[in-house]
Amino acid sequence: MKNAIKPIVLATSLILITACNSTAPINKTATTAINQEKFSQFHQYDEKSNITLEYTDYGQILNASVIDLGMSDRYRISNNTSKIGTRLSSNPKPSTATEANRFYYDSYRKNPQMKQDLQIVQANMADLPNKVNLSNLPKSELLAYWLNLYNVTVLNELVQQYPVKNLTRLLNEEPSFFDKPRFNFNGNQYSLNDIEYNIVAPLFNNDPLLMYGYYRGYIGSPNLLDHPYTAKNVFAALTTNAVQFVNSNRGSVIGNHSTRVSSLYLEKKNYFPNFEEDLADHLQSLVIQEPDKDQVVQNLSFSIDNYDITDILGSDIEYGGGNAIVADPSIVAMGWDTTFMTYGDNLTKEVGHVSPLRREILQKITQKYYEVNSRVEIKDLPAKEPEDK
Repeated sequence: MKNAIKPIVLATSLILITACNSTAPINKTATTAINQEKFSQFHQYDEKSNITLEYTDYGQILNASVIDLGMSDRYRISNNTSKIGTRLSSNPKPSTATEANRFYYDSYRKNPQMKQDLQIVQANMADLPNKVNLSNLPKSELLAYWLNLYNVTVLNELVQQYPVKNLTRLLNEEPSFFDKPRFNFNGNQYSLNDIEYNIVAPLFNNDPLLMYGYYRGYIGSPNLLDHPYTAKNVFAALTTNAVQFVNSNRGSVIGNHSTRVSSLYLEKKNYFPNFEEDLADHLQSLVIQEPDKDQVVQNLSFSIDNYDITDILGSDIEYGGGNAIVADPSIVAMGWDTTFMTYGDNLTKEVGHVSPLRREILQKITQKYYEVNSRVEIKDLPAKEPEDK
């Protein structure tokens, strides 16, 4: 078992205080002088600052628990319900069931210490504005911090509630998952949406790339990375996440006369003043053109969604048949979860009885992970022979 994760490290070299103004915040509620002050205190920065933030412990969690699946290959799982059986509460969406990076929620469900360690990391990160004057940070450092805080908070909240298969209820409740007050900064309450729309967006003139840095917990949203954002990697990482999302079944599907796009964009109108026109231009700039095809984003239809959580095993009830095993300890929190067995030359994690459809999803996920990382494999355990009496 690893020791309890230590607080986030703030490495300070030289502080040169130069406060800079930014654009006015986006207010999803009525604008008041109190609201303006509440958000504007985070719209100052110092581009000459040499302060950096380190996310060592958060990085360990991501590295140990996130499966990076890379670019979508637009795979569709079987949609023959006779193959599924009747014991699953709901069926995965064929075109997106194997998309999006995954988080090993199941390990945290079974290990209270891992839950506690994640809570400590989140709490320490959330307390930073109460201990450090964020206006002394450069903009890129601020962006990385707010994205990391947002994402670790989503992870922590979902880990506490797991197992949950679909996040629709959490998104539709009042207040919604993203509107609930979750932070206390200098005596004021803030939500996840406050971070995105009222703190970060004004700092970067509502750049649409920002939306791809926010992990929302479900398949039909941008990827959770297997490493933290930093001042050095944040802009390149956002671009990569944007390209991966747009060029996937969960982001956009370009037809001859129209384009199906994610319904997530309907929630992101603040990034696009002339919504459909600007969104079409934005998507077109990120599309990877296929050979001998003229892919034009036009006539948008907001018909793509998948609110299933980005876990690995799924929350299906047990299903008869062989066990599925994952032959790589790195996709669970290495050093925390010790329930491994030896299978050939690898350590393996037995995941229990799963449906044929769930096995197909697991096999595809680990195939893609193997392609990205050259080290993971899923096999079926041979059926156990009955013991002699």
